[in-house]
Order: sequence, then structure tokens, then C-alpha cells
Amino acid sequence: MLKDKVHQLNQRILEQIPLTGGIGLEIASYDGRELIMTAPLAPNRNDKGTGFAGSIAALATLAGWALVTLGVEERRGPAEVAICRSEIDYLRPITADFCARCRLPEEEALQDLLADLDQKGRGRLKVAVVVEQKQTQAVIFSGTYVVRLRPCCP
Repeated sequence: MLKDKVHQLNQRILEQIPLTGGIGLEIASYDGRELIMTAPLAPNRNDKGTGFAGSIAALATLAGWALVTLGVEERRGPAEVAICRSEIDYLRPITADFCARCRLPEEEALQDLLADLDQKGRGRLKVAVVVEQKQTQAVIFSGTYVVRLRPCCP
């Protein structure tokens, strides 16, 4: 079931965010708590032959977005998710294919978001994302996402 949701979200991302196809971003796995999104270096290189900062930021932002989207939609149904604040630290150059790894926050933060969604129909969730290559951290990203429940029927 999770595999189907990942496939559907990958398709949704490609259709709704065309940039992702051109730079090769794809959700590789999601287990209900952790999400991994991958990116090849080749279409994401800069003039120095290392990972382009904009592509890295896009991967981190989208990985967090996908995690929040899957997490909320599993628990509350259709949702609209958008980034409202982010911070990124580039620790070392990326010189190979890379991935973003993120986990849903601790249960208390997740329950606070779900309570806000139930009461107000909207809420916020902060997510940490690590971008790595060859199992080495290269970038640390923190994003706050706003979430709004979508009505299931028009």
C-alpha cells in the first residue's frame, strides 16, 4: 500500500512540478516515518562540476514536502502542503549522485499538527532533511511546511 502511495506521489510530482523531471528527483522509499528522495549529479552540476546549490535546495525542499504530504494524507486525507520557511547549511561539495533523507518529527509534534488540522483545517510542521552522498552528510536543511486539508469532494 505504501509503495502505491509513493508511486502515485512520484507521478503527481512529475505532473505538477515539471522541474523535477528535468533534474531527476524521485522518491526512492517511504516506510511511513522516513522518506528518501534521490537525485543524479549529472543534470544537477554547476560550473565547478559539483552539485548545484539550487538543485540541492530543491531536493531538500521537495523531500520535506513529500514527507509531510504522505504523512498527513495517510492520517487525514487530501492535503495542500507548501514550504513557508527554510534554512540550509552546505557542509561540503556534492561530487556524486545524492539523496535527501527525512523523518516525520517526534509523535508529539505530529499530534499537534493533526490536532490543528482537526480543529482549524490548517497547521504547520517543521522537518529536518539531510542531503548525503555515499552515506556522508553534505547538507543540512530545516523547513517549516504549512498544511491545509482539502475537501474530498467538489
